[in-house]
Amino acid sequence: MQIDVRNLQRHRLFTAQVDLDRPPDVIKSSVVSPSDSKGIHLDWDQAIDDHKHLKRCPVCGCGELFVRKDFPQAIGFIIVLLAAVIAMVMFATRQVLWGFLVLGLVTLIDAIIYVFSGRCLVCYRCRSEYRDLQIPRDHPGWELSTGEKYRTNNPDNATG
Repeated sequence: MQIDVRNLQRHRLFTAQVDLDRPPDVIKSSVVSPSDSKGIHLDWDQAIDDHKHLKRCPVCGCGELFVRKDFPQAIGFIIVLLAAVIAMVMFATRQVLWGFLVLGLVTLIDAIIYVFSGRCLVCYRCRSEYRDLQIPRDHPGWELSTGEKYRTNNPDNATG
């Protein structure tokens, strides 16, 4: 399993590989500086069930995780924005058919990316991401009410 470790302020610290058969108690960055030499203590107690499914975040201890597609959102946004600009230029120059062709092509590319991109688990509290592990098909995705509980600027959330 690959973990993108983040702290409670949701800043990305480092990426680590973990073997679920023998999970470590402490993980460190592969590039250890004097400030990172402590590493991150992981709490695996009740984090993994008998089927090797992650049930709790070992980084911060949060019991609420959501599943999402594992594709960089910024790249998707840039592709859609670029296609919209190209289509508007085509429409402005009265090349309507070419404009719709660009939009249709981007829709097809988006569908292909959706089908072939993997899934990852994300912790609501610290936003650590977990890849290359088994995720149950019925695992819930993002829920707004749960996400609001863990907003960093929420005064009711003393832990996040």
